[in-house]
Amino acid sequence: MFRVLPIICAAIFMQGCATTSFTTKLENPIERKIIKSDYFSSIDQVHNDYLSASIGDELFIMNRFVASSKEVVISIPPTGRKFPYDSIWSGTYKFNDGKSGDLIVYTTPQYYDGSIGVLLDDNDRLATEYPIVQVEGTRKGRRWKLTATDNFFTIPSENIDSWALRYGGNNDNKYIFEIVNKHESTSTDVLQTIYVNENKYRRGFVIRNVLIQGISTDNFGVIKYKITDILAPKT
Repeated sequence: MFRVLPIICAAIFMQGCATTSFTTKLENPIERKIIKSDYFSSIDQVHNDYLSASIGDELFIMNRFVASSKEVVISIPPTGRKFPYDSIWSGTYKFNDGKSGDLIVYTTPQYYDGSIGVLLDDNDRLATEYPIVQVEGTRKGRRWKLTATDNFFTIPSENIDSWALRYGGNNDNKYIFEIVNKHESTSTDVLQTIYVNENKYRRGFVIRNVLIQGISTDNFGVIKYKITDILAPKT
């Protein structure tokens, strides 16, 4: 009798210390929709903005990318097993701890047989400070902190074009522009020098599928201009 009592007490203690689970299994798993851009460039954010450059300055640095058709997880997990690099994740559980509101737990059979997943919001971003949650097993409800950026999934991209356009000043009423090598190079090799007259500068001219529209030139030789990537998808 006295030997059984400690065992009962220990069982009660363990039950009291059990992790609380706030997850409910969904009857119909939610398939994730991959939102990606097949093509993007480094000048997309300054499209049609008014920019300026002095002699010797780079008007812009162009890097063109083509996105992969797959998405991967590159974060380092705290659970001791790496996330599968390329896998299909689905929303399989609903999570609500009374503070967070309804969140979805995404799991994959390739990671702990789907018993541990990640909490994501509607934009596929990490939803809480402790987004990794165990949804099945004896430690159901256990959570981990994840040291990562907001985005859990990453779509790899390949750099297919890398160069810069530098302003060389004005000589004999012609603007001088230099295409500078950037791809896999630490040097600033000039690949090509282009001369543009005043009329063409004002109307706009195209270099490597980038439209440069001259706006003005001040007394100090500073030019103002706009740029547009012709290859960018139409919005």
